Amino acid sequence: MSKSFQLNLVIKGVFLAAAIAVFLAVILSILLTFTPLEESTLAYNIVIGVSVLIASFLTTYKAGMKGIYYGLGISIGFMALLLILFTIFSPTSPLLLKVGEKIIISLVAGSLGGILGVVVHG
Repeated sequence: MSKSFQLNLVIKGVFLAAAIAVFLAVILSILLTFTPLEESTLAYNIVIGVSVLIASFLTTYKAGMKGIYYGLGISIGFMALLLILFTIFSPTSPLLLKVGEKIIISLVAGSLGGILGVVVHG
C-alpha cells in the first residue's frame, strides 16, 4: 500500500500557505493600525511560520504519509514563491541574513507541520 509522492499536493500546499499568509498579514495589518502594537520583523516571521505550518499539516494529513517530504516541499516552494514575488515587486534586493532567517523558520515549520499531519492522521 505504498503511495508515491504527489507533486500536485505540494503545489496546492504552497498556494494554501500563500493564502493563509495573506489572511494573516491582513489580520496583522488591522492589529497594527488599530492597536498600540509596534511593527517588527518577528510578527512577519510568525506569519510565515504559521502559514507554512498549517499548510504542511493539512497537506500531509490529506496525504497520510511522507510528512517530512511534503512539509519540506511546501516550505521550499513557498519561500521560492516569496523570493520571486519580492524580486518582481521590490525595488531593493533582499538582505541575505533576513532571507536565511525566513528560510530556516519556513523549513522548521514545514517539517513540524508535516510530522504533525502524519501523526494526527494515524
